[in-house]
Amino acid sequence: MIYFDNAATTGKKPESVIKAVEHALRFYSVNPGRGGYERSQQCAEMVFECRKKVCGIFNCEREDLVVFTKNCTEAINIVLKGVLNTNDHVITSSMEHNAVARPLYKLASSGVEVDYAEVIFGDMDATVRSFERLIKSNTKLIICTHASNVTGEIMPIAALGKLCRENNILFAVDAAQTAGIVPIDMINMNIDYLCVASHKGLYAPM
Repeated sequence: MIYFDNAATTGKKPESVIKAVEHALRFYSVNPGRGGYERSQQCAEMVFECRKKVCGIFNCEREDLVVFTKNCTEAINIVLKGVLNTNDHVITSSMEHNAVARPLYKLASSGVEVDYAEVIFGDMDATVRSFERLIKSNTKLIICTHASNVTGEIMPIAALGKLCRENNILFAVDAAQTAGIVPIDMINMNIDYLCVASHKGLYAPM
């Protein structure tokens, strides 16, 4: 069988992942850091090492800024509902996944202003200008996908991050399709919130 649904999840996990999961189930099925016994401390150390590796992959500033959630959709919801308040303005792109589009639709009913920047396929500069034209005095956040799961279009997140930094706007990136595939540097790209789906390009379990 030829598997073409990696945009949903990577179908065949590497043998190293399978062995790591088996090892974790055998030796780390305890609460990390919740007890004074050796196994709990070992588990806590393993979790911290995982945070360090995540920081290394994405150039995240500190290990304590890494948050593990159930999935990318939950991570996006935590960002949107944790950052945006009534009368705040948010800009997103015209090709967002429902993980972004649906929470924003709900937030709009509670007084959050939402604008959609047109993505100009094949012209990244024009796409950045689409976002720039929508900036207001109350713009608090720009959130966009890094790459569309439908079209494959890759967004100019480095340029959008620079735009956000110049205008004192928070920047969130949905990297469900690109984490582990396309290089992402949170510091140099001025990314405040990076949401990833580790079961895709990072080959983790579902």
